[in-house]
Amino acid sequence: MYNLFLQSMVSSELVIGKILGLNFIAQAIIYIPAGFLSDRLGSKKGVIAGVCVFTFALTGNLFATTPSELAFWGFLIGVGHAASIVTFVPLLTEYSNAIEKKELFTFAFSTGTFFTFLGTLLGGIVSDGIQELFHLSNSSSIRITLSITIIMFILCLIPLLFVRETESQLIANKAHSTLLSILKKKPKLLVPIMTFSISKALAGASLGIIAPFINLFFLHKFALSPSNISFILAIATLGTVVFMSYNSSVTSRITEVQTVSLYHLLSIPAVLLLGATQNIWVAAVAFILFRSTKFGLNPIETKIMMDRVEPEVRGLTNSFGFMATSISISLLGPIAMYIVQVAGNEQGYLILCILSALGSFAAAIYFLLVFGNRKMHETNVLKSNTV
Repeated sequence: MYNLFLQSMVSSELVIGKILGLNFIAQAIIYIPAGFLSDRLGSKKGVIAGVCVFTFALTGNLFATTPSELAFWGFLIGVGHAASIVTFVPLLTEYSNAIEKKELFTFAFSTGTFFTFLGTLLGGIVSDGIQELFHLSNSSSIRITLSITIIMFILCLIPLLFVRETESQLIANKAHSTLLSILKKKPKLLVPIMTFSISKALAGASLGIIAPFINLFFLHKFALSPSNISFILAIATLGTVVFMSYNSSVTSRITEVQTVSLYHLLSIPAVLLLGATQNIWVAAVAFILFRSTKFGLNPIETKIMMDRVEPEVRGLTNSFGFMATSISISLLGPIAMYIVQVAGNEQGYLILCILSALGSFAAAIYFLLVFGNRKMHETNVLKSNTV
């Protein structure tokens, strides 16, 4: 609904692209500090602080009337979103052992995606219902819908307050060193940080060139209403949950690294079909497949990352990965909207889909080549432990 809110307030696609780009720049800036604070203060406090900032910024965004005000609050929304997301993965890691981790990551990502499905589905329906029932403008109905979102975010803080930190976790948080001291002791730890960051940057480029603007894609190309767009996005989110449920079955047949690369490759025909088709049903199915493959690999990729880096840099590696993704999306956002503005909706979005396919191919090959050699990984870990 956020993009549709911007569309109702700002008519220029280029301005929308800049606002969204600024949002991701904010995320890129805050990921590293948030990771350090999470390591120092604890991931629980990091998640709570991020949600509070996000809620405050989203509230301020509803009262914005000019592009500059929307940009300011959009920047702050990015700060809160980044702080909560980057500390969530370490939170899962702290409360699970090696056996539980795979199931917990899949469960957490799946349930989160499922409730995203519910929110996406209800968002458009509620917005259209409010507009018709009370005869309000499109922007006003979306504002009211986003206000409900704010209330939900406040409610989600309540369970977090009951999460108890153990004494060992508190001691571990205080014992965390700075990045420079860690790298001086074990310089080899920089290697997994950089390799995972490059992987995230490539994946972010393939996803970020089209995914942030997908509701505008359906609005401009097929002239759909907010409720219809929300329905498609919701079904795509539900499809991601189904896709994630088969992760264990796939990884039992091929390696986790091969699974991540396979998912990247499966997204290529889906995104190309999305850009080329003139049929709304085909476009909807193509987007469902595209989103399911791109987001379905997240729990597998995250588990690989948490397994292959040392405990003292897990939060930092996660932060650098998110930062790389956000930088890719922030740089591509204005470029993507400029392409659409110059080439037109038809050719413009087709070009974006082709670029996304190229990014997915690069991400698949890179991940397979860099992380596919398990022996090389074990040798690097052994070396880093002996430095």
